[in-house]
Amino acid sequence: MSDRPSAFSAVADETDAEQLQELIAGIVEGFNRKDAELLDARFAADAVLVAPDGRMVRGWDELFAYHTERLAHAVVDWSTDISILSVNQLSSDVAVVHVRQDTTTPDRAFSNHGTVVTIERDGKWWIAAFHNTTVSIQ
Repeated sequence: MSDRPSAFSAVADETDAEQLQELIAGIVEGFNRKDAELLDARFAADAVLVAPDGRMVRGWDELFAYHTERLAHAVVDWSTDISILSVNQLSSDVAVVHVRQDTTTPDRAFSNHGTVVTIERDGKWWIAAFHNTTVSIQ
């Protein structure tokens, strides 16, 4: 038996789980519609994104500019789907959501695993940090 504490002390209730699923669904919809405003709608003002290529984007304004450019050019003909692998709550207002993102381009398909740190404020879940790492290229 270890003396290590457990990181996850709360269990996501049905309402939180549904809201977190909707939050992730908004990312998918925004990406597939090429709508940066929808994609970034639930990122906090001071959110941090680590993209699959390792680029770190800080703050909503920089994130929105990054996604606006990417959606209009680099990923314009890509599609994606994200599934939630697990939701672990650190507390009643902080959850870590592990996701798998499957993306298809005209030339290939690849998958990412991501860790999304979310916070609940005034009844809404927001993304505080999203780290996305490519794990498989086909």
